Amino acid sequence: MVSTIKHYVSVASCWARLAVQRQLEYPLFLVSWLLMIPIQYFSGIWMLKIIVDRFQALNGWDFPQLTFLYGLGLISHGIFVVFFINTWSMDYMVINGGYDRLLLRPMNVFFQLVASYVNFIGLIDCIPGIIIFLYGAEIAGFHWSIANIGKLVLVLIGGILIRAALFTSLGTIAFWTKRNGSMVGFALTMLERATMYPLSIYPYFLQAIFTFIIPIGFISFYPAAEFLNIDSGQFDLPLSFALWTPLVGVICFLIAGGIFKFGMKNYESAGS
Repeated sequence: MVSTIKHYVSVASCWARLAVQRQLEYPLFLVSWLLMIPIQYFSGIWMLKIIVDRFQALNGWDFPQLTFLYGLGLISHGIFVVFFINTWSMDYMVINGGYDRLLLRPMNVFFQLVASYVNFIGLIDCIPGIIIFLYGAEIAGFHWSIANIGKLVLVLIGGILIRAALFTSLGTIAFWTKRNGSMVGFALTMLERATMYPLSIYPYFLQAIFTFIIPIGFISFYPAAEFLNIDSGQFDLPLSFALWTPLVGVICFLIAGGIFKFGMKNYESAGS
């Protein structure tokens, strides 16, 4: 068991080094991302500022609280695109026969899918997210206690797993449909909106969907509401929302793994 784990870690670290080397091959591309990504995310927080100043707080959430919420979601997004970005392009591997290569190796197929490409450039997504979160935590009065820091780490882990589960499940659809790019694009937009604004501003049925069916409310909304002592709206669950998030993340990830394994049975290779 220990030797197997060491082998997997060794293979993952080798793939990571190769991925970083490939991405550093074109430094101007890296520079372009350093310019574009911060502009995109900082313009998002500026839009929230305009909405609150011109109109009113969003269902009781003022600008400092919205900044905290937005930054929390961005950090989990940034870490997700570093380690799980291959789940966005699973249909491409179905069409070009990329899974044939994974099936021939004596290793777990999903592990190979995830570990074969570490998106080093994705760390750039984390930079504005961390800045926005720290700024939001400061102006919203977040208390940096040991307990809150521990909960924050659990929330980020859970948020990453929820995101990974969603895109793994959507990617698996490509085993039947061959193409799923439009669904991935829709999911990205849905996640951006649902983690940028309070879930409580949406109709009841959407809140229920984003809590119990597609539980993206646990990525940032419910934990942020608990951290900042804000009413989370319609649903009141036992225990801490910050503890629910990693639990929901693990459950969703295990379900997504089962869906992926089932989908692999329908893989037909690319043919000739």
